[in-house]
Amino acid sequence: MKKYLLVFFAAFSFLSAQTHIVPAGYSGFSASFNHDQNVDFFGEGKFARDSYGNGIGVGYIYNGTFGIDLGYGYSLYNRKDIYDFNAGDGESNSEDENFNFVENFRSENSNLGDKTFSFGLTYYLNESQTLFEQNLPINLSLGFRYGTKNYSSDALNFLNQDFYGKFYAFELGAYKEIETDASFYMIPRIKLSISNEKNIYDSLVVPDDTNEDGSVPSVGGGSLTDSFRLSSTYIEVALPFILQGTSAGQPFIETSIANKYGTTHLGLRFGFLF
Repeated sequence: MKKYLLVFFAAFSFLSAQTHIVPAGYSGFSASFNHDQNVDFFGEGKFARDSYGNGIGVGYIYNGTFGIDLGYGYSLYNRKDIYDFNAGDGESNSEDENFNFVENFRSENSNLGDKTFSFGLTYYLNESQTLFEQNLPINLSLGFRYGTKNYSSDALNFLNQDFYGKFYAFELGAYKEIETDASFYMIPRIKLSISNEKNIYDSLVVPDDTNEDGSVPSVGGGSLTDSFRLSSTYIEVALPFILQGTSAGQPFIETSIANKYGTTHLGLRFGFLF
């Protein structure tokens, strides 16, 4: 029974497509909370940056082959001490009054909040699968995730800007169970995530055909918007520990390291299997 519980814990990696680890034929629920901290190993600034992410998730696995889950996360990006903006002569260069709508906006703006809702599907290919004639040397998972993002900051409030986005992601995960003589199990895993996102904001360019009162005409009953697309790839390596069961369920804890949006993140996750 322990072996069936131990390999099911990773139902909620980051809020991109996620790596799930399940045994053959297993059906059940999972709930977890995770925190990751942006760190700087080799920079001249402080080691722990003022950037972090929190996430919660719930999901269900059916018959050890198919998983579905919902996730919510909040991240804060504040990676620099000084930010530069293309402000004109005589205009304020304050980070609370300007915003860089660029591909690396997470690094080029201060105190940027990011609320994310996502929906994920995962297919599992365990070592004992029947799709191929021979058993696999490791377990594999294939995932897809779709979600929405809503950004907030003092600068966006000052500019009266709506800034939001949509994303989808594909993931390939690999993991291997390691038995121990202690009262816990380990399952080292590695995940490759490839995501594409489209971020949308109110247009900063005033069209030539303004109304008589100088206002900007709406298009199709809405406001003018601009957008940009961004693709990103990151690798996460994690080491989970599945502990002895309690009356509340089977607890687990996981440590991880990942390179997200060009910077290093250390993660900690805990949760229960039901």
